[in-house]
Amino acid sequence: MTNWENQLGRKAAAVERADQQRDADIAAARLDGHSFREIGRWAKVNHERARSIAIRINGDSRTRAEQQEAG
Repeated sequence: MTNWENQLGRKAAAVERADQQRDADIAAARLDGHSFREIGRWAKVNHERARSIAIRINGDSRTRAEQQEAG
C-alpha cells in the first residue's frame, strides 16, 4: 500500500527545491548580462516574473556591468 502523504510530500519538496534553484539561476543569468526576455524564454516564465525574481534575489534588476557602471 502506498503512503500517499509521504510520497506527495517528498515530491512537493523536490518541486520546491527545483523552483528555488531555477530562481537562483534566473538571478545569476541576469547578473551575467542576459535580458529578461531571454531569461524568461529559457526558464519558461514571463519576462516580468523573471525581473521580479532577479530583484528579489539580487536586490536589483540591473546586470553586474550596469551596477559597476553606476558605481
